[in-house]
Amino acid sequence: MEMLATQIQLAPLVIAANSIPLAGAVMLLISFGSEKKKSITVFQSWKYLLPGSVLLATGVFAWYDSVGRVGASKEGLLAGPLETVVILLLARAALSEKLSRLQLAGVMIALAGFFATVMSSGLDALITFGDIEAMLSATAFGSGIIFITKLAKTHSAQAVTGSSLFISGLILAMILWTTQAPAISAQDWMVLLLFSLLPLTAALTYVVGLSRIGASLTSIIGSFSIILTVVFQLALLWQNVEVILPANIPLAVAGGIMGVFGIYLIHRTKKTF
Repeated sequence: MEMLATQIQLAPLVIAANSIPLAGAVMLLISFGSEKKKSITVFQSWKYLLPGSVLLATGVFAWYDSVGRVGASKEGLLAGPLETVVILLLARAALSEKLSRLQLAGVMIALAGFFATVMSSGLDALITFGDIEAMLSATAFGSGIIFITKLAKTHSAQAVTGSSLFISGLILAMILWTTQAPAISAQDWMVLLLFSLLPLTAALTYVVGLSRIGASLTSIIGSFSIILTVVFQLALLWQNVEVILPANIPLAVAGGIMGVFGIYLIHRTKKTF
């Protein structure tokens, strides 16, 4: 995403509004081919599908735009821990359960890592607009996961992934084409088509994780992307590829490690006190 925004100069909304519905359409075709009419029943659960897709669309746009402003590593370092905290608090609010002491400790550590990452930009720009967008994307994704998890319990992972991506992508596409008419070359379309395979794969494997190993283990495993993004960016930088990195990389990495550890503690136990 960062490479498309910085190297090819594609606007974040152009990327999101084209790649996301493409990914959803491909997944729906695969789902329909394997499940026939059974896959269409997911659209009957519109009470979960529609709000989940709206939140997903909000999260995707804020995520992509934030990456273009502060870089992929900082966006992930900020959004990862915050998204898990949002999911936990919303789930607990819906179930009217108390947090365990270990979970409270995990929340505190995750938030400490979050603030460490915020400070990695330096005192001159403590909180940037890109940081705020990363927070918005985490909040939107965390809220949307609550609805997507409901869908994953009664429908296949392929149907849930395809329908949520397609509807959220259509929302973004309507916003794009009603506000502007971007000129997209044939080469750009090919790049967007190939790029759409990434959100498709990420969303599908995440939903499969929700349905097969549960939200807790899926979240813990997925949290390692927080650190992997930094590793990949440093590898690109070593190859003389221009990337957007935080001003204070050690502080950002330390914040990411704290975030991953906090996420682990949050999902370490289900016991409440």
